Amino acid sequence: MERPMHGYELKQYFEACEGVFWMINYGSIYPTLKKLRDEGRVIGKKEPSATVDRIVHTITQEGREEFKNILKRRMERETTVRDEFTLHLFFLDHLDRKVSKKFLLEKRRGNEALLADLKTRESILREAMPKFRFEAVQRGIMHTKIEISWLNDVLKEMEKEALR
Repeated sequence: MERPMHGYELKQYFEACEGVFWMINYGSIYPTLKKLRDEGRVIGKKEPSATVDRIVHTITQEGREEFKNILKRRMERETTVRDEFTLHLFFLDHLDRKVSKKFLLEKRRGNEALLADLKTRESILREAMPKFRFEAVQRGIMHTKIEISWLNDVLKEMEKEALR
């Protein structure tokens, strides 16, 4: 990150892009930060507070180098899209049509809410984020729009099928 942060700030930072990546919970942030501290990849410094002391984390040079190496390896290796939602869709025919339709409607509602939220914060994110992080948000917006369109098409097909 560009500046030292405590766990809550990290969660807020990632939630600003919620849905573009995945949800991050406190149950994974704090153990990961501890592991990174133990490995010397971040330094944690207690910051006194009126309510609860916080540990502010700063990435070390070793941490930056390791992050770059991991990112580089993953970018070289990950040339195909892997998506759990698509995997589940592949087997959706095994469920009752009413259950499938409910699932798809819920997915559409969630995507519409995500899209509305991202669109309202788009200009703020543009100013607050480095270029490629914002471009990742833009990709997420485009992906969400396309997925909504696809869901609409599938739901229309399901309606036609029900009329037959």
